[in-house]
Amino acid sequence: MGEAKPLSVSQYERMAHELQSMSEMIRARPEMNHHFADRLATLAREMREDEARVYPAVQA
Repeated sequence: MGEAKPLSVSQYERMAHELQSMSEMIRARPEMNHHFADRLATLAREMREDEARVYPAVQA
């Protein structure tokens, strides 16, 4: 297989935004697993950190 290309800035941000949104929706429901919501929020943060490493010039 060929070398995998990095995600685009918009792909990183879209996925991070979706993970953060899911986290917030789960956290808003008391009966849901809030530990899972925390893990999703962590993944969103890590996606944004990875984006910053791959595209340092794009960061403000």
